[in-house]
Amino acid sequence: MTKKLFLFFMMLGSFSAFAQDAFEVSGVVKGDDGEGLPGVSVIIKGTTHGVSTDFDGAFTLSGVSAENTLVFSFIGMKPQEFVVGNQTFFEVDLQQDVENLEEVVVIGYGTSKSKDLTAPIANVDNKDLNSMSVSSATEAIQGKVAGVNIVSSGAPGESPQMQIRGIGSLNQSDVLYVVDGMQLFDIAWLNPNDIETMSILKDASASAIYGMRAAGGVVIITTKTGAKNEKMRVSYDGYYGVQKVTQRLEMANSAQYADFIRSSNNSDLIKPIDAAMERYGSVDGNPAISTDWYDELIKSAPIQNHNISIMGGTEKSTYNVSLGYFSQGGIMNEGQGNYERFSLKTNFSHTVSEAFNFGLNMTMTTEDRMTDDDRAFFQAYIGSPMYPAYDYSLPDSEAYPKKFANPHNLGFDTYYTNPLGVAYYHSNNRTQNFRVLPNLYAEFRPFKTDKLTFRSSLSMDYINSRGSNFTPDYQIGNTVQPINSLTKNQYWTYNMVWDNFATYEEAFGNHNLKVMVGSSTIEENTRFLSLTAQGVKDPNYIHTGDESTLTGFDGGERYRMLGLFTRVSYNYDDRYLVTGMIRRDASSKYQEKWGTFPSLGLGWVVSEEEFFKSWNQSTLDHFKLRASYGDLGNAQGVANTGFAAILNGGLGQSGLFGGSLIMPGMIQQGTYSHLSWERTREFNIGFESKLFDYRLNFEADYFNRQTLDMIIMPPLSNGLEPTLQNAGDMKNTGLELALNWSDQIGDFSYSLGGNFTKINNMVTSLGGAPYIQAGTEEFPQMLMPGEAAYSFYGWEVAGVYQNQQEIDDCPIAQANNLKPGDFRYVDRNGDGVIDESDRTILGDPNPDFYYGFNFNVAYKNISLSANFMGSHGGTILNRKRADINKHAGNNIDANLANNLWTGEGSTNAYPSAEGMFNTWNNGRLNSFYLEDASFFRLQNIRLTYNLPSSVMENLKMTGASVYLNVDRPYTWFNTNGFTPEVPGGVDEQTYPIPAVFSLGASLTF
Repeated sequence: MTKKLFLFFMMLGSFSAFAQDAFEVSGVVKGDDGEGLPGVSVIIKGTTHGVSTDFDGAFTLSGVSAENTLVFSFIGMKPQEFVVGNQTFFEVDLQQDVENLEEVVVIGYGTSKSKDLTAPIANVDNKDLNSMSVSSATEAIQGKVAGVNIVSSGAPGESPQMQIRGIGSLNQSDVLYVVDGMQLFDIAWLNPNDIETMSILKDASASAIYGMRAAGGVVIITTKTGAKNEKMRVSYDGYYGVQKVTQRLEMANSAQYADFIRSSNNSDLIKPIDAAMERYGSVDGNPAISTDWYDELIKSAPIQNHNISIMGGTEKSTYNVSLGYFSQGGIMNEGQGNYERFSLKTNFSHTVSEAFNFGLNMTMTTEDRMTDDDRAFFQAYIGSPMYPAYDYSLPDSEAYPKKFANPHNLGFDTYYTNPLGVAYYHSNNRTQNFRVLPNLYAEFRPFKTDKLTFRSSLSMDYINSRGSNFTPDYQIGNTVQPINSLTKNQYWTYNMVWDNFATYEEAFGNHNLKVMVGSSTIEENTRFLSLTAQGVKDPNYIHTGDESTLTGFDGGERYRMLGLFTRVSYNYDDRYLVTGMIRRDASSKYQEKWGTFPSLGLGWVVSEEEFFKSWNQSTLDHFKLRASYGDLGNAQGVANTGFAAILNGGLGQSGLFGGSLIMPGMIQQGTYSHLSWERTREFNIGFESKLFDYRLNFEADYFNRQTLDMIIMPPLSNGLEPTLQNAGDMKNTGLELALNWSDQIGDFSYSLGGNFTKINNMVTSLGGAPYIQAGTEEFPQMLMPGEAAYSFYGWEVAGVYQNQQEIDDCPIAQANNLKPGDFRYVDRNGDGVIDESDRTILGDPNPDFYYGFNFNVAYKNISLSANFMGSHGGTILNRKRADINKHAGNNIDANLANNLWTGEGSTNAYPSAEGMFNTWNNGRLNSFYLEDASFFRLQNIRLTYNLPSSVMENLKMTGASVYLNVDRPYTWFNTNGFTPEVPGGVDEQTYPIPAVFSLGASLTF
């Protein structure tokens, strides 16, 4: 690793020789009134090197070369750029930015000015993408975009889960990422430093241009490129940090555990307590050993990121080459968790003539990931604290090859084992990926103007993935792996997207028209091979194993898709906006190959109307109303399995006619499915406004998204085998708000922003079925019409029986032999019996609303920024606690230990210790095991210092800054776990999300 970093810095040093002779420039900046404008930012383009104008609008900037471009910018004013050349004095007039609305936004198969949009599209600044010490750009925008919910994981290199406007489907409906034209469903491999722009298409009218793959929403990403006539710039950005779990779940210690067991009156469980004191000693009548398994299992781990890029351009060409290295260690002690990524990114474009240009973008990545076994965290919860982590006195017959202590010597069965042993022996799970994503495009303008442009783009994604999982032979007490096992996997993925489209633009008078027509051909290919053997002599090679144990399988998939589309955008006098689109898609997944998906967007720029201008007194600078409707398909779900048929059953399925006459009979084969498209239809209405000289931006959207014809398997009443059908419907309705304020006062600038999203999810139909059960038999999560998807379904706890009189007065308690300290359930139908009919919906994993806000302050060379996020509502099943239903020897968390019912009036929410072992209390899903998933988090705080220009001039640098970053240092939440961010809402063995403390630098030569 040291050698790798050394090479990076050697490259930096060599490129610094390209620095040109520097000199000093000065000037004055004036506003609309002709007066000097203080606080204007004057920087060298592509760097952080710059100054601000003084009270009179004057500035002086050193370290400038003739090839540099100066950028003059001020909030509420239109920025201007000037190539320095031989000029040493600049007199600049900044005009009011009547349109930061002129900002160009990347949309599907093209771009649009912000002012012309009729759909809700969020732009994410690349500064936000690199504001945190994380492996994925997706994780970096958590809490920053309305309508976008992201659930992170602490596992090294783990891709976060992203939802745009709620659950898209009961089947797969992932967000589609379009990276330089290539369509993907994951960007964990992508170096965030390579991203230039990220546009999030949130509603169906915007996403519909991508048709059958866009039901979960679309994120369009363009990577960084050079600029024409730009001298070569060499940049470095990197950090080194430490990951640390700052909030641990507190477990019961040995004294609390012993008290819990003794209070339960379970004589079988008292024996291990006595055995622990006999084996390891005692203190005050309790076991002397008190192991905090989470403390043993969790460690600090390093994280680092280093990037170097070279970019620039000539009169006809642009180029960018970047190298990246990212490494993240795992926080599981005795585990091998680690993620390492190398990336090489090249972007090149060349203008052959006025009529023709082409380009090549290519990304190559290598990923090496070792995955820890999450079961170690579950064992750390249930494991008894009464024995140590290691016991070096144990013989090899009890501990081999490492001297892990075991609970079996105390009388526990093999359901329990040493958590560190799980981490050590089951974390040799390695995945190595080599990935190449080339994108070759060409543009042709037959009339040498921008009115008519033809573009062809061929994108490919090739992945060679190797996996291995080695479990050595080992022994931890009675847990024995007598012979080692090795599994090796090989995956080859080859995907292709070939896009061809033409764009025509015309302006005549107040009319502006833009028409685009095109096609998209997609092919997905996957091949895989898996082999397993036992008794291998070399854990790297299957063939060294016992041939008699060798097993394997292989297979593959191929899907082909074709899309034909057209989009027409029209605006009249920048006031009335119309965007219409229709896409015709075909997929090899379904018998019904073709689907047609239209969309329409309307916008009215009210602030451009004369009546508005005469009424408004410059408080409201811009106001636009917009409404849109979109219809698109979902081809991410399962494919059809064939055609249903009536088959000849033969003599075995015969009919008897005329006594003994046997005739061949017919049977109905019901195991085949006949599937067609899932469809998403969405209506959106909203507005966007800019106020107070464009300092305040406010947007609001209401949406209603319906997912129709979802592929489900409802039970059949006629006794036939159930089949997949297009029979389910679901809807999401919601409200999104985004508010941002920014201002500048001399050398001081600041900004504040926030977003809010409320979503209601509801299953509306299951093809006539009253419900479909998900989850497990004991802890069901139901799909029921009228309820949110994956709702928890069980009994509601009304309190705890406090005394014998309450037991005697309650027929339900009498009938079930209950005692004080047991749960009292709500008798919903009032029949005096607690049974299946008293179950109800107890909650669901979906948050009621989520939000985020941020601030940034800067003064001269120093700036401070912070981001906060939160989620309210939603329910988590504490499956760890509920496991005591099956295994009575489990430890309990400290919250439960400290709040158990101990007598009348002690609590009306927690059962007694004895009650914890009564199946009445823990043998069924009830509201006690469900917890509020709300949380509020300090997501990120960053302190940045930009080096003074005099220092940079001496170092022959055009930009330099250092920063201190703290990510997720604290989260406020009430669930009894490490994190309330639990995919699917079931907390059983969730990997903790660590805080990250890092120090970094950005340098430009």
